[in-house]
Amino acid sequence: MSKTYSFLAAKIPLFFWQPRFDFLKYLESFKIGRIVLITLNYSIWILMIFVSFRLVSLNQNIFWQLFVASVAAEIVEKYGKSHKLWLRPMFQRHDTTPVGLVDSWYKTGSFPSGHTTKATFFLLFIIQYGVFSPTTFYLIATPLLVFRVLVGFHYPVDIFAGLILGWLIWLFSNGIIFPSFVVWPVSLVFSILK
Repeated sequence: MSKTYSFLAAKIPLFFWQPRFDFLKYLESFKIGRIVLITLNYSIWILMIFVSFRLVSLNQNIFWQLFVASVAAEIVEKYGKSHKLWLRPMFQRHDTTPVGLVDSWYKTGSFPSGHTTKATFFLLFIIQYGVFSPTTFYLIATPLLVFRVLVGFHYPVDIFAGLILGWLIWLFSNGIIFPSFVVWPVSLVFSILK
């Protein structure tokens, strides 16, 4: 355990809360549980692809705003996780990466939550442009993010950090207006898709 983890867990135990029951081990113990685990892990990306399409259909400049936000989120997430402030809770319990998930993605630290970072800026883009119900998005995304804490992929502090980072990344990227020669190829693709 890292000194950062030990210090923060002692000072703010709620940030590192984990259920006593090992949901990950339980889900991995039967076939349908493994399917549920993989499906819930990746389903948020399907939702975000759908929302991306709706956003970009509205205004092709949004493609580049989402692109900038996604690249920024990846850089921040990779930087944070590469420092391994603490291991994922599942490894603290000596669980292994579930079959069907990319092991190298889970062997890094757990801080911050990339799923939460991206879900947050997507929610803010939805609110900004009004192309999808923010309530529906929230009602789908929130249980998926809570699930990641319950199975030991993240601590609550990772989720809180993802919320803050997602908001900051949205602030950074939401007002960017790209020149028409950059937006034109995206417009061409979307005119073909319609």
